[in-house]
Amino acid sequence: MSTPRDDDLLIRDLTRAFAAAVDRGVPRQIAALMCADEAESFLDNVNDPDPDDPDEPVEEPTVDVPRIRVFGEVALARFTRPYTAGTLFFRREDGRWTVCADAEDDLSLDQLEDGERPPSPARVRGLRGTPVGDLDVAGLVTLVEQRQGLDILLPRVTARLQREPLPPGDRHPGDLLAATLRVEHEQWAKDPVSLTRMRITIDTVQDMGDLDAHGAPHQEIWDLIARFAATNPNGW
Repeated sequence: MSTPRDDDLLIRDLTRAFAAAVDRGVPRQIAALMCADEAESFLDNVNDPDPDDPDEPVEEPTVDVPRIRVFGEVALARFTRPYTAGTLFFRREDGRWTVCADAEDDLSLDQLEDGERPPSPARVRGLRGTPVGDLDVAGLVTLVEQRQGLDILLPRVTARLQREPLPPGDRHPGDLLAATLRVEHEQWAKDPVSLTRMRITIDTVQDMGDLDAHGAPHQEIWDLIARFAATNPNGW
């Protein structure tokens, strides 16, 4: 059985190996470090999974891994490289650690966020301890309204709204959209991908016509859309 120190060393080495494989740009080398389902999907979506190795040797990447957190069979690593920083997620599969983005689904906001958490109501504390992949619409509405974990949740919420603009919630279809439209400009300014998804969602909502016919409060949502467009004007 591996120890916490063993896991830290293995994940640190895997993070650097994954960065090197990405820099080399050889898909099968990248896929070999991923969990099985994601490796298969990745290879299915590349034009040439077996290109020639680069003619010139690729320098060993400069990767700093300042923080690793292991939670049983899943883990995360914060990494920095020249000009970029981010987080990789890992799943232990067949006895070895693999890079696996969907491992994030198994972690809660409390596990995903670093630093102290301000006091919050019991319901919010419970939701913060729920794996983010298990949060339902009502839970997402509460967390977004309470401005909890927006760096983590906003990409997820906007991806869902792009697929389904008016998912049914505890109150009415559209309560998740309404809560998201109320998020402040400062949050959207640092997440342009989510902002783009929201603009696509709004185009879809416009095509839906009278939202009251879908069980959603038409005037409220369009008032919020107008305010959202006014405070996030770029690209409209």
